[in-house]
Amino acid sequence: MKKFSIYNKIILSACVAVVGLLSSCSAFDDFLTVYPTDKIPGEQYWEDKNDLESVLFSCYKQFTTEGMSERMYLYGEGRSDNFVPRDASNQNLVDLMNANLLSSNSWFNWATFYKEIGYCNLILSKGMEIVEKDNSFSEGDWKCIEAEVKTLRALAYFYLVRAFRDVPLNTKYNDTSKGARDPMPQASSEEILTFLINDLEEVKDNAVNNYGNEVDNHGRITRKAVYTLLADLYQWRAAKNSSPDSIRVYGDQYKQDYQKCVDCCRYVIDVMNYRFNETGTEHYGKTEADQPELPLLMPESRGQMEDKSYNQTFGEKNSQESIFEIQYSSSSTYNTALDYFFGAYSGNNYQSGKWAPSTVVAEFSGLPDETGWYRTDIRAVETFYRNSSASASFTQTFAKYLNTGITINEPEDLTRKNAVSYEGSRRTYKSNDANFIVYRASDVILMLADALNELSEARDTQDTLRQESFILTNSVFRRSNPKLEERFIPTYDNYNVKGDMRSFILRERQREFYGEGKRWFDLVAYAYKTGTTSSMLTLLAPKFGGNASAVKAKLATMNSLFNPIYREEMKVNTALKQNPAWPDNESSERQ
Repeated sequence: MKKFSIYNKIILSACVAVVGLLSSCSAFDDFLTVYPTDKIPGEQYWEDKNDLESVLFSCYKQFTTEGMSERMYLYGEGRSDNFVPRDASNQNLVDLMNANLLSSNSWFNWATFYKEIGYCNLILSKGMEIVEKDNSFSEGDWKCIEAEVKTLRALAYFYLVRAFRDVPLNTKYNDTSKGARDPMPQASSEEILTFLINDLEEVKDNAVNNYGNEVDNHGRITRKAVYTLLADLYQWRAAKNSSPDSIRVYGDQYKQDYQKCVDCCRYVIDVMNYRFNETGTEHYGKTEADQPELPLLMPESRGQMEDKSYNQTFGEKNSQESIFEIQYSSSSTYNTALDYFFGAYSGNNYQSGKWAPSTVVAEFSGLPDETGWYRTDIRAVETFYRNSSASASFTQTFAKYLNTGITINEPEDLTRKNAVSYEGSRRTYKSNDANFIVYRASDVILMLADALNELSEARDTQDTLRQESFILTNSVFRRSNPKLEERFIPTYDNYNVKGDMRSFILRERQREFYGEGKRWFDLVAYAYKTGTTSSMLTLLAPKFGGNASAVKAKLATMNSLFNPIYREEMKVNTALKQNPAWPDNESSERQ
C-alpha cells in the first residue's frame, strides 16, 4: 500500500472538502456520533483506498481540534496538584480546578471524543468494502489501517474512561435515518477496558513499523504505539482491580494485567533500542556501565551542556525518544490548547495562559527526591522560564513547549545566576506548533517500573522485580540530574519497600511529565491501588491551602475522582445515569 504523509499536500487538499462535509454534520456532536444519511458521504464516495485514507486523515485531524485537544490537557491536568487558575475569567474552568464539579459545566461535554470515535467507526465499517472494490487495495493493506484506526478509537475511549469512568460504548457505525436513535446507557469501565484490550490484541501485530519518514513514524500509529497504549490499558485495569475490594471480585487478574504491561513495555523498549543502535545514536546502556540499555538520549556530563532531550523532543519534535505525537504546524493547525492554558509569546512579551503553577511545584526542593525539582534537575528550567537574576525562585512563565532550544550553563546548580540560556526561537501566539506528545520513551520505562514494583513481593526487600523497578526509575531521574552530587544519588536501600518505590515512581512521573496531561490520571491510579482517596488527597491538598479540608470532604469517595456527566448529554441520552458523587443540581458551593 502506498503510504501517505500526514502533511502530504495532495491528500490534504483532497480531504479538506471531506473534513468540512463531515464536520458540518450536527449528529457528530451527539453522544453516539451517528450520521443521518443525507449528510454523510454517499455510497458512491467509497470507491477506492484514497477515499478511505482521506477520512483516515480526519481521524488524526480531530485530535488537533480545539475542543478535543483542550480537554485532553484539561482532563489529565486540571484537577491535579500541578496547576491553579491564573485568573477568574472562565468560571467553569475555575470551578473544575477548585473541585466544584457541576453537571452544567461545559468542560464536561464529551462530544469531541465521540466525534473522533464516529470517524473511526465509519472507516471500520467501510474497510472490507473498499478491498472488494479496489484491486490495488489488498486485505493486508486494510489490516494495517484497521490497526491504526482501532488504536485511535481506543485512545479516545481511554481518555473518557479515565475522566468519566463509565461511558456509552458505541463501536459500530449506525445509520439512524430510518428511525429514531435508541438511548444508550453507560458501559462499566471494566467492560470498556476489556473490549479495548481484546480489540488491540487482535490487531497489534498488523500495525506498520515504518512509514518511511520521521513525521509519520511519530505522527501516525505504529506497532510500538499500539503496544504502548496496550501497556497503559493493562496498567490502568490492573490498578483498578488491585485494591482488596476489587481482588474479591476479580481475583488475581491484576497480576496478569501487570505482567501483560511488562511484556508490552519490554517489546517497545527493545524496538526503540534497536533503532538507536541502528542509527549509532548515543543513549543509555552504551556508555554508562551502571545503567540499563534504554532509549533515552544521553545528556552532556561536563560543563556547559546542550539539553538534547528537551531540544529534540520539545524543540525539533518527533525525536527518537518519541512514540506517538499529535502533529501541529504553525502554517496550518496550531496548538490552541497551549495558547489557552500555558500562554505564548507575542514578540518578546509573554502572554499568560489560564494556568499558573501551584505552590506544590513552584519552588526548588530541598533534597533530590522530594516533591518538585532539586537544584540539579534540568527539568525545572525546562518547565519554567528562569531569567538571569540570582533569585532561586521560579517565574510564572512557562518554558516547556514554548522555547525550542535550551543550553544548561550551570548543571551543578540551577539556582545560580545565568544557569540556563534559552536559545533557538520562541513559539508565538496563534502559531504555536508544539506537538501534543501522547507517549514517549520515558512513559514506557516508568510504566514498566511501576508494573514490576506492583508485581514484587511487599515483604521482600531484596525482591529482584523491585530492584529492577528502582534501576529503571533512577535512570530517568539521573538522566535529568547529570551533575547531582554523588552523596545524593538515590540508592536502592532507600526504596526497598514497595510503598516507598511506588511513591518514588509517582514523584518521578510528576517531574518528567509536568504539563503533559498525565498527573491527574496518575493520582487516580494511585487511589485505585490503595483502595482509598486518602493517600492521593494528602498529595493534592496543599494546592488548596486553607480550603484543603473542604476539598478533602468533597473527594472522599472514589466516585468523586471522576467527572459528572454533562447535563446536556443526559437530556439527549435519557439512559445515562449521573455520577452519584455529583448530583444533577447547582448546590455545590464555590471555594
